[in-house]
Amino acid sequence: MKPKVVLIKGNNRSQNIDRSLRLIEDEIDLKDKKNLLIKVNFVATANQLGGTHVDAVRALLKFLRERYQGKITIAEGTWGPVLTKYKEFGYTGLEKEFGIELADMNNGEWELAEVYDAKLNPIKLHFSRLVIDSDYRIAIGPPKTHDFLGVTLSIKNLAMGGLRDGGGDKRSMHQGYPVHNLNLYLLAKAYPAQLSIIDGYTGMEGDGPMHGTPVEWGVAISSCDPVAADCLTAQLMGFSISDIGYLWYCQKKGLGVSDINEMNILGANPTECYHIFKPHNTFEAQKHWRDERINQLLSI
Repeated sequence: MKPKVVLIKGNNRSQNIDRSLRLIEDEIDLKDKKNLLIKVNFVATANQLGGTHVDAVRALLKFLRERYQGKITIAEGTWGPVLTKYKEFGYTGLEKEFGIELADMNNGEWELAEVYDAKLNPIKLHFSRLVIDSDYRIAIGPPKTHDFLGVTLSIKNLAMGGLRDGGGDKRSMHQGYPVHNLNLYLLAKAYPAQLSIIDGYTGMEGDGPMHGTPVEWGVAISSCDPVAADCLTAQLMGFSISDIGYLWYCQKKGLGVSDINEMNILGANPTECYHIFKPHNTFEAQKHWRDERINQLLSI
């Protein structure tokens, strides 16, 4: 069965998110769930463009609270004081409004996850138990170009954000283009999201994920297949999946689909939503992510 991916285009961020979720509400199964985690994306305190907008999260929370009254934690684990970022981006009022918790994953407990170094020797990195212990994971954030991985969408948001910031764990993921893409695939496989939301009302192109320029796009993309959501978004941004290593590994190893023709796309017509994003200035170098050693490791 083709996975449902919702594509909404409109002139209101909150309404776009709400409409995208209602078209797949039959697939958002919260029955018997007790511990929801919403992974937002804050990459720079001073730059709202690079972070998950609070209006998108508020629309998500309204949708969830109509269907679920249990524990919800909004979490991030980026560099710097995350709780300060919640305040700067307008999140603190959500605690009382929706009865949720705001968490800094850097202050939590950890479990070791196995990835690889540049020589393909196994290494262990600390991954947040807040992510691991949640029974329903939602990744929500903006579409952005990236200085190492082509694009950053829902899969990278959850995988990289779950790593400990202190102690060099995030830095240890950067083992060159081939292995970094491999490691992202491995974390996506181990700790997948159950719901991905791309808030493309405004995206970032050029020198993302921190210093790029805005793209007024006006779209929202939601799916319970994170690979399909990210692959549709990347292609609408003008990128080929063959150039985005971690997405290529995810679809090749069966975590989801990348072919738009194999998706059940609801809402807007994709042909009306293409917006070619200017890539990062290192993108030509980033394309050299393929490595025969990794193909052998993954039996591709």
